[in-house]
Amino acid sequence: MIIKRNDLKRLVEDLIGQGKRVIAPIMRMGLVEYGEIGSFDDITWDYINPRNSFKEFLFPQTEAIARYRIGKKDVELEGVIPELRETIVLGSRPCDAASTASLRSVFTWGAEEDPSRFRDDFYLMREGVTTVMTIACLKGDEDCFCTTVGLTPESPEGSDILLKETVRGNFAVTPVTERGKAFVEEWRDYITDEREDLKEIEYPEVLEGIDTGKIGARLSDVDVFDDPVWQEVARKCIGCGACTFSCPTCHCFDIVDEATGYEGERRKNWDACQFEYFTLHASGHNPRDTQFKRWRNRFLCKFHIYPTKFTSTGCVGCGRCIRVCPVALDIREVMEWLSR
Repeated sequence: MIIKRNDLKRLVEDLIGQGKRVIAPIMRMGLVEYGEIGSFDDITWDYINPRNSFKEFLFPQTEAIARYRIGKKDVELEGVIPELRETIVLGSRPCDAASTASLRSVFTWGAEEDPSRFRDDFYLMREGVTTVMTIACLKGDEDCFCTTVGLTPESPEGSDILLKETVRGNFAVTPVTERGKAFVEEWRDYITDEREDLKEIEYPEVLEGIDTGKIGARLSDVDVFDDPVWQEVARKCIGCGACTFSCPTCHCFDIVDEATGYEGERRKNWDACQFEYFTLHASGHNPRDTQFKRWRNRFLCKFHIYPTKFTSTGCVGCGRCIRVCPVALDIREVMEWLSR
C-alpha cells in the first residue's frame, strides 16, 4: 500500500481538524525535535533523529498525581487523572519506537503474570491513546549504532505503522500492530493499493570489536563492580544527566510534594542515576558516592539489568547520549572495552 505525500498532508490536516494531537519532527531554535504541530507544513523532513525522544509525550518530565488542601480539621486529598487526547506520532525513527517496549516493561513489571503487581496507569493510559507511525531511516550519522544493538533503520519493533519512503517521494505503508491495522482501515480512503520502488536504506555498520553477548557475560560477574575500567572510562563524567534525560529508554523518576501555604501537589518528576543525590540515604550514606560508580550503574542498567529482567533492550543505539555529552564520553568505547 502507498500513501502519497499529498494524501498524507490531507490525513494530517484532518486528524488535527478532529482535535487529535499530532506529534512530529519540527524545527525549533535551529534544532529538530518532536513537538505538537498545528499543520502539516510545520513538519521538517530533513533530519537524522530529533534531539529529544517522544517518550516525554507518554511519560512527561513532570506531572501531578495528586492534589491536597489543608483545612482546620482535616486534609482534603484529590486524585489526578491525566487529560488524554488521541495522539499520533508521525515520523518517529525505529530506534525511538523500539524504546516504548522498554518503558512498558518497567511500568508494568510483572503485572501480566501477577495482576496484583503495580501498573503505572499514567503511562499506560497515554500509550493506550497513541498511534506510532514510524518512518524508516534512509541514512544515519556518525553517532548512530542501532545495528550494533540488534536493531536496524527499518525495524518494526514498537511501531504501529511503518512507513518507507519511495523513489517518487511517497510512502509505502505497513501496519505492524492491531492498532495500526485499525488506523489504516479507518483512514483507508487516503491509501492506495499501488507499488512503488523504495529508496535505498543505508545501514550503519555493525561496530567491530563490540559483542553484546560478551558484554552481558562480563557484567553478570560480580567482580566487574571492582574493575578499574570504570574509573578509567568514566573519569571525565561530570554528572550533568544530559545522557539520561535525552535517552528514550531511561525511566527513573522521583515523587515530591510541592506546596504553597495550605495546598499543594504531589508530582512525579524525571530523575537520573547520574545525579549525586539520586542514591543518597537519609542517614547521609551514599552507596554511589563517586561519579564513576553512578556511570557504572547506568551502563549496567542498559546492558545487564534490562536484558536480565525483561525481553526488551535498555539501549536502542540512537546515539543521543553521545551527541549531548559535554565531555565526549562515548558509550561505544566502553562497550568495546568490556567486549575485550
